[in-house]
Parts: sequence; structure tokens; C-alpha cells
Amino acid sequence: METDSTAVLFPREKLVRRGYLMPIGGAEDKQDERTVLRRFVALAGGHAARIVVMPTASSLATVVGQRYREIFRTLGARQVEVLNISSREQAMDVSHLTAFEGATALFITGGNQMKLSAILGGTAVLQRIRDMHSAGMLVGGTSAGASAVSQHMIAFGASGSSPKQRMVQLCPGMGLLTQAIIDQHFSQRDRIGRLLTAVAHNPFILGIGIDEDTAAIIDPDKRLEVVGRGSVLIVDASNMSYTDIHDAKGYRPFTMCGVVINTLTSGHKYDLIERKPILPEPQPVNI
Repeated sequence: METDSTAVLFPREKLVRRGYLMPIGGAEDKQDERTVLRRFVALAGGHAARIVVMPTASSLATVVGQRYREIFRTLGARQVEVLNISSREQAMDVSHLTAFEGATALFITGGNQMKLSAILGGTAVLQRIRDMHSAGMLVGGTSAGASAVSQHMIAFGASGSSPKQRMVQLCPGMGLLTQAIIDQHFSQRDRIGRLLTAVAHNPFILGIGIDEDTAAIIDPDKRLEVVGRGSVLIVDASNMSYTDIHDAKGYRPFTMCGVVINTLTSGHKYDLIERKPILPEPQPVNI
């Protein structure tokens, strides 16, 4: 019997029971059905939800923070607090840690993911977030906030459908998702090339590209479910048979062979450990 090497490296029964992760591709519906944000509140506990909104990445932090506070309150959350950490001095101040007492969810807004990593990296606030997530707190993020939850984060890069050398810049993220890298505004900004390039740098890492108004909900057992009106594209290069990325010069395209790509729409699921889609059960045929 063959043994899947990925499952051996990440045996499901030994995983820590962390909280859910909910990266959102950005530009989520905030006025009409609000399907994605409504699901976030439900996962946070519904009417018992106690949500912390962190608008650190935004250049309009006060306005953005208050907008999400109003939305989550309208959707029924019991308590919503805005925690605007705008400097490393604030992020290292342990007095801000009280904002997370009793919190069931953290929501990280969009903006500039480099700002998030530069302000939060190595601070008391980030350590509290990691500890709370390990203990079961839901962490969601939209746009920049989605990219930031992974350990290897896409800082910036170029658009385009073909992978090219130097197409993407990576840096450390928040470290809440270790075996995948996330990109957002995915099909709307033609980012498949840079996601392929990011995965080519380390083929063991899965690439997850999330469309706008779409979320990839990752449960404690590392099963991903798609919610929203767009798609989630998953790149698996773990069995890639060949690449010449190391020989490509400048900004030239390079070759990748044997890469597996799955595109999933709302309601469909993917197992991040087994690295395969979870197909719907066949419906019985009435005769």
C-alpha cells in the first residue's frame, strides 16, 4: 500500500486543534447579501460573537475599522472592538492585549500587507494572536489581511498569466498557516503567474488564489471550503517533475512541468493535508 508523503509529514491526528482561518479575496459584499461576512460572524459565534477588528494595514484605519464594526454589529455580533495598532511601540505594549480577552474572532482588514508584517512581526500583539488562534479563536482577513495569515507571505508582485523570475516578492507573514501561501483579488488582477512563481520557489508549499467576494474557510483539520461568488484556485507543485526557475535570468519566464491545479467554487472543499479535492457525494438517481 502506498503512503502519501504529505500525510506523513502532517498527520491529521497530531495536529493542534486551532481555530478556523478565513482568508477573503477582498472586495467582499458589504451592503447586500453579505454572504462572506455573514459566514464570518456565524463562525465567530453568531449572537455570542466577540470580534476584534484590526485595521492596521489600512491607510484609513479609523474609517475602515468603524465600518466593519458597524457591519458586524448589524449582522448580530454581540461585541465588536476596533484595535488600531499603528506602530511597533503599540504592538509591543502589553496593555493592548486586553482587547483579546474573551474574543471569539479577529478580523484583519485590507490595505498593505507589508505594513502588517513590519508593525506586528515579533511583537506581543502578534504572539497573543498566535496563542489565541492556537486556543481556538477564529482569524479572518480580507485582501492584505488574507495574505498575511500565512507563514510565507506574498508582499507584492506583477500581474500576468505566465510565471516569470522575479515576478513576486516574498516575506514572513503572521505564521498562522504554515503549508500554504495565499494570494487575493486573484482572477480580477490576473495573479496566477505570481502565485505559480511563489510556489516554484518552494514546491512543497501549496498556492491558494482567492477571488474577490470569496473566502477559503480552513477548519482545524485543514479542510478548506469555498464560500462566495468567485473561485479559489489551488496550486500543488509537490510532485512537479521539472522546473528551470533557477536558470531563468532577469524577468524571463520559466518552465514548470507536472503541476496540479484545482479550481473550486462555492460549497466545494479541498483537503490541504491529502492535497486533493473532497468531491461531493453522488446524488441518488430516481427511477
